[in-house]
Amino acid sequence: MKMLLSIAAAIIIAVGGMAYSEQFNVDLNLKKPEAIANQAEADQWFNKGNTAYQENNYDEAVTCYKKAVALDPAFASAFYNLGIIYDARGMADEAISAYKQVLAIKPDYHTASTNLASAYTRKGMIDDAIAELKKALDRNDQLPHAHFLLAECYVKKDRTPQAADHYYKAGMLFTAGKDKAWAERSYAGLKKTDNLKLQKELLQKMNAELQ
Repeated sequence: MKMLLSIAAAIIIAVGGMAYSEQFNVDLNLKKPEAIANQAEADQWFNKGNTAYQENNYDEAVTCYKKAVALDPAFASAFYNLGIIYDARGMADEAISAYKQVLAIKPDYHTASTNLASAYTRKGMIDDAIAELKKALDRNDQLPHAHFLLAECYVKKDRTPQAADHYYKAGMLFTAGKDKAWAERSYAGLKKTDNLKLQKELLQKMNAELQ
């Protein structure tokens, strides 16, 4: 049985000269799609990796997670946690590889999609980031951070109308979730566009629900 721990890692996203951080939980208990003969041993290494991560022993955590995926190549949680650590260390190529492994196993793992897009932006691969975020939003359009990052990517590509649309959607979702700080960031992004109609609608929504 996997350990139920509470661990969080900050992912830094930088697009168009602006950086922001989003809190994503290290995945500690995602069920794998099928049982395998080595599952018990893989789970043990996964749990050891979680303990090492919690103790800030990241080298040991990486070693443990790698042993887990060697035993169980469909262990999405272990690949995801590797991506989190690589991201935190600025190892974008390794993070991209890990998140791709997650999505090959579990295509609807939306935080892996957002993290993958974030890693792409740090590599300057804006088109790849846009494609990944659009896929994630096609599966679930209620992902405020994905909308926000997509807006930032569109700003980078000088696609202002699309940026405005996604800043607006992000702001509305953050407002509905009572996340004032991120709603304000979304509104600040939207103000840089010329879409006064969406600016007015979002501001009215924020004033009504975030007081």
